[in-house]
Amino acid sequence: MSDSVGNVDPGTALRRIVAGTDLSSRADRALRRAALVAAAAGAELLVLHAVDDDQPRHVVEAERREASPILREQVAALGQASAHPVLPLIEEGDPFEAILRAAETWEAELIVLGEHRRRPLRDIFAGTTVERVMRHGCRPVLMVNRAPAGPYRHVLAATDLSEHAARALRAAVRLGLLDQARLTLLHVFEPPGLGALALADVPAAAVAAHEADSAREAAAALAGFVAALGLPYRPEQRVVAGRAATVVKQAVEHSRPDLLVIGTAGASLLRRAVLGSVAAEVLAAVRCDALAVPPETPR
Repeated sequence: MSDSVGNVDPGTALRRIVAGTDLSSRADRALRRAALVAAAAGAELLVLHAVDDDQPRHVVEAERREASPILREQVAALGQASAHPVLPLIEEGDPFEAILRAAETWEAELIVLGEHRRRPLRDIFAGTTVERVMRHGCRPVLMVNRAPAGPYRHVLAATDLSEHAARALRAAVRLGLLDQARLTLLHVFEPPGLGALALADVPAAAVAAHEADSAREAAAALAGFVAALGLPYRPEQRVVAGRAATVVKQAVEHSRPDLLVIGTAGASLLRRAVLGSVAAEVLAAVRCDALAVPPETPR
């Protein structure tokens, strides 16, 4: 896929990637995906491990000594498949702050992280390193949930037809994540006035006709959104009525894409203190990889 076709803004080519690691197996999957993306783009890769500095100094130094050989071993393995040297870095401080600081200093175009820890009966996505990097940063974050087996082949992009959704798609194109993939765009809509129709005891046939009209309008709006993007090919387009987060999660479960693309703020542009509610709920639940693209903040 060419980055410069039509209205898809190529922006800055992918030159630098920051990948965070806690030296766990989850992080190993993320590092291997980061290496694949870097190799395909000819980009440099910085692998960062953060040591908590809120502890006695001798403990901090001991953790640095223990982490250093493991990190060097991981980097050496990644470097075998990369055209550029893979750079290791150990920072002190909160992991999410260290990752954002490194990405800013290094001017990285992408941050790659392993999945958050999952526990039954409780959603702990809020407050994790992944969520905090997404919430406080302004760079795309690739959350890797699966062991990589090559380039992404099927990508599902959830869109509310806002500029934030368009930005997420442009980022996926610019980062090369769609180069070898089949792309499906999913737009979830809620037919207006259904509650009022139910209260008015409108015949079922009239309600169904109203829902069909709403679906046609949503499909036309999605087609216009796609045309304005100027993608170099025509993606599959789906419109589904329902609650956005629920429908997106069901679509991921049923179609099993390799990658989900989603903006982290909807048309209302929520404050950066929180992720958009749809994005937060979806990202906490999906098992495929996910590219979360935040709104661009003024510099």
